[in-house]
Amino acid sequence: MPIAECAGGCPRLVSISVDPQGNPLAAADPTRFAVRYHHCSTCQRFWCDACDDGARPCRRCGAALEAPTPRHALEIIFGGRARIPEHLLASVQRPGAALLQPKRRGGN
Repeated sequence: MPIAECAGGCPRLVSISVDPQGNPLAAADPTRFAVRYHHCSTCQRFWCDACDDGARPCRRCGAALEAPTPRHALEIIFGGRARIPEHLLASVQRPGAALLQPKRRGGN
């Protein structure tokens, strides 16, 4: 499960998943993990839902926050957007893509 520290300084970790429902293990432990978050595309920080509701700009750099996307998890897993295999990147950018429609519960 790709995770990131919350930029808000809280003890929760942000669970980043390609599953739109979030990682079920993280969702089962909301005191340690956040499955709802926002991401700053400028400074690359992640904010858990408790520290930032996404309605305001990033407190670190002032840029607009974006909603979670499956691309975030793939970028972390593969070490950057340029390293994501083209077929995976294309599938998460297409609305209604098969990768975005979970067929099972669990995993990333």
